[in-house]
Amino acid sequence: MLPAALLSTTTGDAARTFAVPRYLTARDEPWVRAALDEFDAFVGRTVAERDAALPGRVRAIAREHGVSPRAADGVAHVLRRRFKAVVQSPIPPAEARRVAFEESGRDEVFDRDAALGRAAARLAATPEDVERALFADRPAARRVTPPAAAQTAIEIVEAYNLALVQGLLLASVEVTVDLREHVRAVVRFAKLAGLVCTCSFVARGTRLCVSGPLSILRHTTKYGFALASFFPAVLSTVGFELTARCVLEGEPVVVRVIAADRLARTHALPRDADSAVERALARDLRRLGGPWTLAREASAVRAGDKIIFPDFTLQRGDGASVLVEIVGFYTPEYLRSKIEALRAAGQDRMIVCVDESLACSEGDVPGRVMRFKRRVDARALVAAAEEIAGPSGGAP
Repeated sequence: MLPAALLSTTTGDAARTFAVPRYLTARDEPWVRAALDEFDAFVGRTVAERDAALPGRVRAIAREHGVSPRAADGVAHVLRRRFKAVVQSPIPPAEARRVAFEESGRDEVFDRDAALGRAAARLAATPEDVERALFADRPAARRVTPPAAAQTAIEIVEAYNLALVQGLLLASVEVTVDLREHVRAVVRFAKLAGLVCTCSFVARGTRLCVSGPLSILRHTTKYGFALASFFPAVLSTVGFELTARCVLEGEPVVVRVIAADRLARTHALPRDADSAVERALARDLRRLGGPWTLAREASAVRAGDKIIFPDFTLQRGDGASVLVEIVGFYTPEYLRSKIEALRAAGQDRMIVCVDESLACSEGDVPGRVMRFKRRVDARALVAAAEEIAGPSGGAP
């Protein structure tokens, strides 16, 4: 994702009611190809060498094609993450330093060459190898490696556009996504990311409203990256429309992204996925034994125009069942609206589990919830389910 200094939008309509990301297009592919070749030429050289020369070169290439320095720096940002830097040394740097420093302390008067020679003898290497290894793990001394697969200008253009949108999401107050297909799967991704979100019915299908990182007071950076990592799941659907209220350079901007935009589709929606919290809970319930079992597929709860997708259904042998919802990032206001929606739907058989370590603002947690820190207590969950469902053999 692009940092704030590299974000750029353009007016999306004559009335200036919204903006669109300033995407790269097919016209940019020639200069992007040239920038890609410049990065490839630095494979095997140090990061310091690359970073000293390449920014100016990429800007010069972009300038020849009438492209802004901001776009050039954005492409360079994307390419740096494709051409990764690794430690290349015949001797582990930490070991080379340990031995060299031990040997340097043996002389009353420090003799660098003598210390390196003795260290090389101990390490079965040459003094030159020891010298190169001493700081080979420093970021600037690491070596540039090529991507696992050959890159094309088309892929870099689409990757840049995706990184641009993700960067804009980091600067958002609220994000609205209208979905026509795969609603449950996309909501599942949002829940796995722990996002503060609600679902409701709209004319075009289902609307997912997600709080942006600028609307919360704590865990802002962590939450922002969770939101950005969720966006590729939206891209996997057909016909979506995303609107984000952002703040760019101190000014409010409403940004629109649609399914037809040229963005890299990097993810496919899997059939299922669990968070670490959910995997631990499922395991603990199995080991606990007893009449309660955990079922993945839970029916959606409808509350007026809103929809709630519980994570699990706890089922007892006599047919009693209790829905379980695990909440990640949250604000007290968000939980209050969720619990009020459940009450309006007449849904009393639900346990809302709240991770207190992910509170996004100060305030008491309202309503009847089960608090945990990073791990749900299976025994406490079963006890809560028994209290809700009543004695075994009662009406489910």
